Amino acid sequence: MTIASLPMYWRAENAELWRAFWSVVQDCAWDEGIKLPDLTPPEDLPADWYAHWLSPDLALSMTCGLPFRTVLKGKVQYIGTLDFGLGGPPGYYHSQIITRRDLSGPAQKLAFNSADSQSGWAATQDIPDRASITAYIETGAHAASLAAVASARTDIACLDTVTWRILQTVDSNAAKVVPSGSTRPTPGLPLIAAHGTDPAPLRRALITAIATHTPAAPDNMGGPMTFCVLDQQRYFEQPIPAPPPA
Repeated sequence: MTIASLPMYWRAENAELWRAFWSVVQDCAWDEGIKLPDLTPPEDLPADWYAHWLSPDLALSMTCGLPFRTVLKGKVQYIGTLDFGLGGPPGYYHSQIITRRDLSGPAQKLAFNSADSQSGWAATQDIPDRASITAYIETGAHAASLAAVASARTDIACLDTVTWRILQTVDSNAAKVVPSGSTRPTPGLPLIAAHGTDPAPLRRALITAIATHTPAAPDNMGGPMTFCVLDQQRYFEQPIPAPPPA
C-alpha cells in the first residue's frame, strides 16, 4: 500500500483545504493511470519523518530543501516544487525574520525550529549582525519559534514565509512580533516520491490539478499555488550550514 502526505504547510485550520486539493490531484493522477492514497496527516506520520520520506512505498510527499540535499540526496525521486507567489524566482521561497517588540540592539538569542530546516536554521546565516547571537533554542516548529519570540524568551527567529502567511491568519502571536526583513531566496520545498518513481505522470497530474482547482481560501494554504520543476542542482549548490552550537 502506498503512502502520501503534504505535511509542511498543513495545520488543523487548513487541513480540509489540503484534503480538497488532494482529492483533485487523486482524480488527475487516476487519469494518468496512478492510484494515489489519501493523505496521511502530519500527526499520524512516524516520529522520525525520514522513515516516511525514505519509505519504498512513498507515492508523494513534501520535504525541506536541507534534508533533500543531505540525508535524502540520491535516495528519493524529485517530482517538483510548489510556488506560493512570494515574488521571487519561480519555485523559490525565503524566510521572514522576526524580532521581539522590545528588542534594542543586536539580537542575542535565536529560536529555530530544527537543525535540519532550510527556512528555520540554514536561512539564519543571512541574519544581519548574526555574530552577536550567543544563545540558540531549538523549538521544534515554526509556530513554537514564533511563540518564543512573542514571549521574549528569545530575540529573533526565521520563519518560512509561506508558514508566516498562514500563522498571521491563525496565531495571535503573529501580532506580538516585529517583521524585520527577509532572507535570500532559495529553492522551495521539494515534492518527492520513492526512488525509482517515474516523475512524468505525477508531474502532469499536479500541473492539471493546480490549473483546475481553485481553493476556497488560498492564503490559508500559504498563497496561490503553481507547479515548477527546478534543476535539482539548484538545491545541491546551496551551502550546508554548520549545526547549532551545543
